[in-house]
Amino acid sequence: MLLGQIVINNILFERNLVGESDIVLLLFIWNSSNKNSPIKIIVSANKSQRRLDYDKIELVLCRKRDFMKDLLKYFKGYIKESLLGPLFKLLEASFELLVPILIATIVDQTIPKKDSAHLYAMVFLLVVLASFGVVVAIIAQYYSSKAAVGFTRQLTKDLYQKIMRLPKVSRDSLTTSSLVTRLTSDTYQIQTGINQFLRLFLRAPIIVFGSIIMAFLISPSITVWFLLMVVILTGIIYVMSRLVNPLYAKIRQITDKIVNMTRQQLQGMRVIRAFGQTNKEIHEFRDTNEIYKTWQIKTGVWSSLISPLTFLVVNSTLVMVIWHGNLVIGQDLLTQGKLVALVNYLLQILIELLKLAMLVTSLNQSYISAGRIQEVFEQEEEDVLAELPIRHSVGTQSISAENVTFTYPQAASPALENISFDVLSGQTLGVIGGTGSGKSTLVQLLAHLYTIDTGQLAIFKNGRSPRNLEEWRTWMSLVPQKAELFRGTIRSNLLLGLEYKVTDEQLWWALDIAQASDFVQEKEGQLDAVVEAFGRNFSGGQRQRLTIARAILQKAPFLVLDDSTSALDYLTEAKLLQAIKEQLKNTSLILISQRTNSLRAADQILVLDKGRQVALGKHEDLLQTSAIYREIHLSQHSKEEEHENEVF
Repeated sequence: MLLGQIVINNILFERNLVGESDIVLLLFIWNSSNKNSPIKIIVSANKSQRRLDYDKIELVLCRKRDFMKDLLKYFKGYIKESLLGPLFKLLEASFELLVPILIATIVDQTIPKKDSAHLYAMVFLLVVLASFGVVVAIIAQYYSSKAAVGFTRQLTKDLYQKIMRLPKVSRDSLTTSSLVTRLTSDTYQIQTGINQFLRLFLRAPIIVFGSIIMAFLISPSITVWFLLMVVILTGIIYVMSRLVNPLYAKIRQITDKIVNMTRQQLQGMRVIRAFGQTNKEIHEFRDTNEIYKTWQIKTGVWSSLISPLTFLVVNSTLVMVIWHGNLVIGQDLLTQGKLVALVNYLLQILIELLKLAMLVTSLNQSYISAGRIQEVFEQEEEDVLAELPIRHSVGTQSISAENVTFTYPQAASPALENISFDVLSGQTLGVIGGTGSGKSTLVQLLAHLYTIDTGQLAIFKNGRSPRNLEEWRTWMSLVPQKAELFRGTIRSNLLLGLEYKVTDEQLWWALDIAQASDFVQEKEGQLDAVVEAFGRNFSGGQRQRLTIARAILQKAPFLVLDDSTSALDYLTEAKLLQAIKEQLKNTSLILISQRTNSLRAADQILVLDKGRQVALGKHEDLLQTSAIYREIHLSQHSKEEEHENEVF
């Protein structure tokens, strides 16, 4: 543990801060009357406890809203169900409170008198009460479930829409795996919590307090033990919930990590096996799973204490009630039937308090899940209609980049630094560089998925820049590294995102350019051939060509191929690039590739290395002037020549 001091608005607080590295994350909820008042948090580290590279950290936060109030709006439309569910549970509780009285009557009056008719009548009445209890319980469950499912359905819908509107920076910071967990597991946890709350928040207190009242009417002196038991059990539940609540929050974080690791390992299975990293990944997953197991066991240990402690208190109370009841019976102040009723009321209180303990645990988890979901809702949405500064091009200029620098959030150094180039309308810009050189980052900046730190980046169509972000992305047709196809047909995948009517001739035109028409014609159904999820029934090269055809149909003035011809052979790639040049003469092509042969025909080639621009020019010129480009070319040249000889 790292000891530290926290100063909030000049008020000193002592806290224990967890610190294993040079980053300490602090989360505070400041209930200030002024909602817009900032909070200044200064952390002074005690270096005698840990070696740190800083003396203090300053953070400025804004007051966090009460997210539970924000989520209450989802009950709109389900108010009737939210009221009827608890009310029917209230009726069920009322029926159950009558049962011990009837049993006391049977013990005190019916059995001593050996009145069979009265016994049958009382048993029939018990059956009727039980039947009514079952009916109202089913009705209550129906309304509670309807309200909970309806609440969660609307919440999930809004959460999904919110995620779709988030900027890429927010999605990166929250991580895809965490967003999936929040959209599925967290929403389900909230649904479970709401369902249990609507069924128990009236029933359990009514039975507990109703049992105490009925016990008081039977014997005020014995009721003291009931009250003492309720106070002790309430204290146990409160303390345990306070202990377990942070543990559930930690488990949620580890769950996000496990989901993220699983997702990465499944997606990168081929790479992991190719580089012999299978055992390493297994060990990493096993270590994370061990951490998850440790926290689950710790949580389970604390949670499991609730039941034995509860039974200890209740059984002790039961002994005292029977002992005290025996004394009172000996004084003719209490009957045996009423003592049986008191024991029944005691057991009813036990059952309901155990249910309340489960409810508190469920609500704690739901509260944590609600906070995680609200964290997504509090992210600022991307305003794609916000106006951008209008610029005008010089001549036939289509892309202008001047000293572009970009740093990923929380990164220590820029991913791209001082990048400058110009692309004219209809020209091809090739981009090449080693792994981590910034090629994909440049693509994402061109698509305006991120905002640059410094410099200027502009694209032009008909002499002007886009009016807003939506228009910018409409102009930029991007084919990513990983070809993405969706379950459906070839036609549905090609028409994805198109706002104009497309004929079959236009579809075949795009497929011809992408060199995909041959294998599509061989498919059963051709354009209506089935595409499985992720395009699993197509090869890597076929998937790439279909995604290129889809991008061509966008008829955007800019076409970006982010290493999206890597699975094609040299001859097919050459035909594809030649077809793009001939058929899309007014389209500016940005071609990212690892192969110098693919970039031979480019009007200019941008060479990147570790985020910096090291050269810009034509293929022949770069072979003479750029050592990095020449090294890349020579490392591939013999292999490419050998492959070309085999092809031709």
